[in-house]
Amino acid sequence: MSTNTSASANTTTLRVKAPPGFRVDAAALRPTALAALSVAEIEHLVLPAGNERCVVGDVFEVRRETAGTAAGKTAGNDDQPTLIVDGAARWLDRLGADMDGGRLVVRGSVGDYSGLRMNGGTLHIDGDAGHFTGCEMRGGRLTVQGDSGDFVAGALTGDMDGMTGGTLTIHGNAGARLADRMRRGLVLVGGDAGEFAASRLVAGTVGVAGKVGAHYAYGMRRGTLLLAQRPEPLPPPTFTGGGRGFDVFWSLLVRSLAAEIAPFSQWRADRLPVRYTGDLAVDGRGEILIAG
Repeated sequence: MSTNTSASANTTTLRVKAPPGFRVDAAALRPTALAALSVAEIEHLVLPAGNERCVVGDVFEVRRETAGTAAGKTAGNDDQPTLIVDGAARWLDRLGADMDGGRLVVRGSVGDYSGLRMNGGTLHIDGDAGHFTGCEMRGGRLTVQGDSGDFVAGALTGDMDGMTGGTLTIHGNAGARLADRMRRGLVLVGGDAGEFAASRLVAGTVGVAGKVGAHYAYGMRRGTLLLAQRPEPLPPPTFTGGGRGFDVFWSLLVRSLAAEIAPFSQWRADRLPVRYTGDLAVDGRGEILIAG
């Protein structure tokens, strides 16, 4: 194995040259892991694919650039390992899974489980993402420029905890069960969210700029659901009007969102939202803030 001490300043690019014809588990393609390997070692990595398997060199053209080159400057990270996956498609699952640092830039759309249990670094997806994006995420920053599927920031089947840390931003729409069982962190959706958004939310902040589907905030215990548009219908009978006296909290929240996507970054501290608290059916102490 290579022990190149300057690897942390390298940018590795994997360009798709021959799609394998089946779904591939790409969890091994992490910036910090590949930075410690030579190009030849990367090309010989085996990626699981159900009953099949493939070698990185058969699917990708592998290129390595050192800090200060054009590729390194484009990635914008001379001081940390950077991985670029160029020409990504929906057959690539688990990209960024268990990612612990560095920067992963994905040019194209991806499959399911992107950023699964990610706990550090930056994952940026230029296209769409599949189901379970950011599922059980623990830290770092994950950005999806397009749409994402169901169970974003949620929990795997049978698990009790969804996202527990980090920031997840989706510029397009999100599917059903957004942030189900989420415990900590920040999730922002620039478009619409499907049914059961923020269901069984334990803690953390979830924002939806567009419309939300039915049964939003179902079983909510704590945490905050931010809505930029007035939902139809308004919160169910298990939520009650939240009154006043949260202006200090609101001003701090607005300040923390100033660097995030619109409309959340454009909210003002002197324009208090309408507030509801619940879900009282589960003795919940969560809140829905409607700023639209």
